[in-house]
Amino acid sequence: MTCSDCRPISITPILARLLEKSIVKDYLYPTLVHPDHSHRFHDQFAFRPTGSTTAALIHLLHTLTELLQTNDYVHVIAFDFSKAFDRVRHYSLASKLANFPLPDHLYNWIVNNLSDRQHQTKLGGNVSPTLPINASIIQGSGLGPVECVFTASDIHPISPFNQFCKYTDDTYLLVPATNSFSIPSEIQHISDWATANNLKLNNSKSQEMIVHLPRSRKSFHNPTAIPGIERVDKMNILGITVSHTLTFHHHISALATKCAR
Repeated sequence: MTCSDCRPISITPILARLLEKSIVKDYLYPTLVHPDHSHRFHDQFAFRPTGSTTAALIHLLHTLTELLQTNDYVHVIAFDFSKAFDRVRHYSLASKLANFPLPDHLYNWIVNNLSDRQHQTKLGGNVSPTLPINASIIQGSGLGPVECVFTASDIHPISPFNQFCKYTDDTYLLVPATNSFSIPSEIQHISDWATANNLKLNNSKSQEMIVHLPRSRKSFHNPTAIPGIERVDKMNILGITVSHTLTFHHHISALATKCAR
């Protein structure tokens, strides 16, 4: 094990977590569904009362089947952000929270909670020096997960014909065949957003899958591949393996093999 294998997780007091969860329930969750701001979160399915991996999968598959009614194929591009939770700048998060209708005293409390934080790591019998941290979602806290949702609230597709499906840092871009030309600009837009938010878009771990209906297999021709992004015939989407023809036989086979062992 090396230092790069270790991930800092803050151990916060139980009373502090209870207070934070109360704030999330009474103030932050209502903001997610506020009529003036709900459009910013409609494609995010993590850490919200009505969100789950199941809801995200249903939304993604429903959107794909709708697009396939009028398109020969759909690009599904899964983006990978390197160490996303560890790189979110606290001042950037505070700036985004300022755009929402939070009471002044609550906003000031959250900013104060993010300011002048320090971290110390203990591994075995070794204890690191205490160092200041000005980035990362505070894992282990009640606020941390929802703060991640607010961090990604301002990233959306450029084209209204393309759609996102987000689950924390798992981001899927759906592009219909008629809008394939927009993919380079969408990728550049996401890359620019990541850079502005101290995140790193890892193209080497990102993947693209061309989804089409089984009946169109004989007459189907794959479009040109995206430079630098691997094209696959099956993709693990939030723990479920989905094939390029929207079947689940790979996932079922893997589960059956596990059960047999």
